[in-house]
Amino acid sequence: MARSNNVSFAVLLFLGIMLIASPILAIENEDESTEAGYIDDENLAASPESSTEVLPGFLKNCANTISKSSGDKVFNYIFGDEKSLDYDTCSEVTGSSKECNDALVKYAAEGPMFKANYDFYLKRGDDLYNICLAVFVD
Repeated sequence: MARSNNVSFAVLLFLGIMLIASPILAIENEDESTEAGYIDDENLAASPESSTEVLPGFLKNCANTISKSSGDKVFNYIFGDEKSLDYDTCSEVTGSSKECNDALVKYAAEGPMFKANYDFYLKRGDDLYNICLAVFVD
């Protein structure tokens, strides 16, 4: 029975990650030769704090600052049952900025699987960032 629950959770987690990653990765970029070349003054002017809809370029840039393994750990910590963090993950999270962390968490929490507990996940994202700052970075 426990193994069945683990498999079910793994499948749901995979689907959740795919729901989050596919729109971010599907965003077209005019110049693929420069990683952040698509971020211009217009995109930077409208940050997640000033807009109800986060700019796709901003989200993609944020997602590109975190490795897949750290992204998986962060996702599992906020939306799953992961209880521990490590130095490398926290370094990437804090290195990508609080604004990026908040934008990515908000984007994922607005998805159909998580929006019922939206405020809980936003708090979990804040907790993760603050723990990383206090324990691993300071």
